[in-house]
Amino acid sequence: MNSEFELIRYDQNLPARIEMQQGSVNTPYHWHKEIELVYVMEGDVRIKINTRDRVLHADEFVLMNSAENHSISSENAKCLILDISYEFAEQFDASLYSSVFRIAGGSGAEEELHNLLWQLSRTMNETEQPGLRQFSVITDILHVLFVQCRYENTGAVRDEEQVRSRHIKLATEYMEHHFREEIAENEVAKMLGLHPIYLSALFKETTGMPFRDYLLKIRLEHAMDALQNKHMSIEDAAKAGGFPSKRTFIAKCKRVYHITPFQLMKQKRQGGE
Repeated sequence: MNSEFELIRYDQNLPARIEMQQGSVNTPYHWHKEIELVYVMEGDVRIKINTRDRVLHADEFVLMNSAENHSISSENAKCLILDISYEFAEQFDASLYSSVFRIAGGSGAEEELHNLLWQLSRTMNETEQPGLRQFSVITDILHVLFVQCRYENTGAVRDEEQVRSRHIKLATEYMEHHFREEIAENEVAKMLGLHPIYLSALFKETTGMPFRDYLLKIRLEHAMDALQNKHMSIEDAAKAGGFPSKRTFIAKCKRVYHITPFQLMKQKRQGGE
């Protein structure tokens, strides 16, 4: 089963994203860098983690480690989903990559985490400074995980080249999904937990082109596909590629390919490039 990567944007002033989902819940098979906890408040929720399936009932929760493939589905439920920044957790121990979190059923850790998730769910209805309380609960959750639930991960990735390749994979996948938006290299670096200068050098070394040129290439490819295969107008094709105007689209195309979009389309149809 294919698993998509999700790049998570955190809530303002928090090292995490907190979501309350209600009704029909259907999160496709995916993975992300964050540590995730799902707390079911009402109904039943089916969770698939890697190859394991389980059903959570009301007042139960489950933990997903960083980079674990998982999906969530329910016809009618209410659940709290907490995604904690891996980089934030890593600040407290740089060797976190060689660890995995496991919660023993019936343990003190399970009871503590359950109570903390319940407290977190209550903050969703607070109107005055909920972020402060949420930050406190998130750090308490991390403390329980570090102290009571941490084990050595014998399958941890230690090869530096693999880690570098993964960073580029995450960056390029983010660009593919958000190319119509404003994308700043330093913002992507921050989301990946990297220094912007390091990401810039790594990106050019790996792809052979600067970050901005790679993003422009993605936008031009999508705009040309809209123009050539979807028969859009030049204005709509520009918009489909994330360009602010047809003038910008034409100028960028000339800069990269030294010809206009229509000339490039004609060239592609003739089979020459």
